[in-house]
Amino acid sequence: MTDEVPVHRTDLLVLGVVSLLGGLLIATVTITPELSPQFFNAIFVGATLLAFFLFIPIMGLRLFIGDEDE
Repeated sequence: MTDEVPVHRTDLLVLGVVSLLGGLLIATVTITPELSPQFFNAIFVGATLLAFFLFIPIMGLRLFIGDEDE
C-alpha cells in the first residue's frame, strides 16, 4: 500500500494552533500562571507533546477526508 497522505498548510496550521492552546492549558493546570521561564517552558513542553501525539490522528483524518472526496 503506497498511499501518500497529502499534507496541506491548513493541517499544519490547525496542528500548531491546537498544540499551542493545549500546551497553554496544560501549563496552566500544572503550575501557577505567571511570567516566568518555567511557565513558558511548561507551555513549550505541553505544545510539543500534543503536536507529537496529534500528528498521526490529524494525518489519518486527512487521509479519510481525501478518500471521501474521491
